[in-house]
Amino acid sequence: MREKNCLGILCGIVIFGVLICTLWPFNPFPSNRVSWVPEVNGIRFGNQGVVISKAPLIAAAADTRKSCSLELLLRPAQIKGVYTILDFYVPDNPGQFLVRQWTDGLLVSRNVLDAGNKVKTEKLDVAHAFQRGKLLSLTIASGPNGTVVYLNGRQAQVFPKFMISKSNLSGQIVMGTSAVDYEPWPGEIRGLAIYSKELTPEEVFRHYANWAAGGGEPLDAEATIARYAFTEGTGHEIHNAVASGPDLEIPRSFRVPYNTLLKSPGKEFRANWRYLNDLLLNIAGFVPVGFLICAYLGVTQSRRNAILYAIIAGGILSFVIEVLQAYIPGRTSGMTDIITNTLGTVLGAVLVQSNLVRIILRGMDSVICWGRPALRPD
Repeated sequence: MREKNCLGILCGIVIFGVLICTLWPFNPFPSNRVSWVPEVNGIRFGNQGVVISKAPLIAAAADTRKSCSLELLLRPAQIKGVYTILDFYVPDNPGQFLVRQWTDGLLVSRNVLDAGNKVKTEKLDVAHAFQRGKLLSLTIASGPNGTVVYLNGRQAQVFPKFMISKSNLSGQIVMGTSAVDYEPWPGEIRGLAIYSKELTPEEVFRHYANWAAGGGEPLDAEATIARYAFTEGTGHEIHNAVASGPDLEIPRSFRVPYNTLLKSPGKEFRANWRYLNDLLLNIAGFVPVGFLICAYLGVTQSRRNAILYAIIAGGILSFVIEVLQAYIPGRTSGMTDIITNTLGTVLGAVLVQSNLVRIILRGMDSVICWGRPALRPD
């Protein structure tokens, strides 16, 4: 009984440690760090802030014309890391269109279906587009001949094979992070506008001058689908200058709007060293769990049952952790972790069967109260 109590205490300590490491700090409703910029029109995103449209921005039915434009007036606070500035989310295509910051570079991506009905991601990037603390007018104008990116009213780069349709710039508008991943962007947004045509270089420069002067009245009103000048200065609503378009809302608490519960391994897979490192850490982290639970159960159970019950306990623990992580900003919920954690539990449970390990454990009687073999024979 003394041996079992000591093993039970060690199991409790290890499980508690795993819960702390994977769930801390457990705050499903953190403050939404979005504030109004004093003295100018705009909002400021802190380390984790989000703004979301009250309803989806809807493109005209069957309108897939490759002529549209997007304007953003923004001021990044950092140029280290990967952030999502703007996301247009639809349930059947979560990566439909994203505007992201990759260190000091601009990265724009969209998901399209290829001939085999498989999702294909197309991207454009502009190096050194952002400067920390510097106000930037970003315009992305797309037409039949491709997409042109303008910085502060001047053409920066042309992408002949990258074309955007009006349907890409539709759906739930999410600003400050990805709609499905934790990628908070620190900085200020002072203007957002979407047009149903490709802006000419002259129009881009004229719009830039208008934004620089404080926003003023919308230009090219007939082609404007949505326009947010952030003139409110207070409150939790940001009004659309186009009456038919949705307003934006600043939620009181921060969350990833459409965080996926138990994402499939296929969607989580990344062909890089970071992904492999995460797999190995998840396996190693649950080896002590499997080891101690199996040793604890082995005091009163057969070896086979002790291993089986230890694996089940490790799998259940991992499942509970992954479900809870879906409600914690900054954490992801995926099946891959359940698989790797359970594998770590298996390795730990099997490790107890090693004769060398059992000899070592018997010799540690004075430290962990080991009074007899951890597992009784079948």
